Amino acid sequence: MRGKIWLVAVLTSIAISGCGEQQNRSVVRYSQPQVCEFADTLAALDSAQPDPKQMRFLNETWRSLDREDRFRPDEKRVAAERMQALNYYLAQDTLQLLDKVLGITAETYEEIEALRRFSSNPKEMKVPDSMIRNYRNAVQACCADAVSRNATALLRADKESGLYAVGRRAYFMQRDVNALLDSELTFADYRQKIAAAAAKLPPAPELQLSADWVTCRN
Repeated sequence: MRGKIWLVAVLTSIAISGCGEQQNRSVVRYSQPQVCEFADTLAALDSAQPDPKQMRFLNETWRSLDREDRFRPDEKRVAAERMQALNYYLAQDTLQLLDKVLGITAETYEEIEALRRFSSNPKEMKVPDSMIRNYRNAVQACCADAVSRNATALLRADKESGLYAVGRRAYFMQRDVNALLDSELTFADYRQKIAAAAAKLPPAPELQLSADWVTCRN
């Protein structure tokens, strides 16, 4: 009788042990496919000089995945850290775009001022529609969409940060250039605003872009 009891106990122990091993082997939490694709795209960036278009795309993808709760908590933390680091490069891109817009605006301003010098009533002079249209087309072709998308990404940062300061200048670009063309804001004052935002940015950090933070099916 004792032998039978001993045999049952051994068999039960083996069964429980085998079940536990099977459970341990099955606990693999794979990342969602969309998160894996995001991580692969991030890892494919040039870490020394990331492409601005890809940075804008990644920011939009990140917001979409976050909104849809695609990330696990640990994945969300790592992704947020890597996107914040990446956005320092996006802020530098934004400053370059704003400088291009400033150059286009300065050229248009000089053209308007040349007309005003020959006008009998400079303050009331109507700027030709063709000049306004050409200016808008030039800004649109150069930078308008990119500046707007950059602003959306950067304004998600802490309000005291350099990222937010640059994002704010990008967000108000249209208002500021209108003020420049209407002589309500001087170019010197506007450059000072841009410089103040740029001064709040620390050096861009070294990027860590590998996809080691996700668990994807091969």
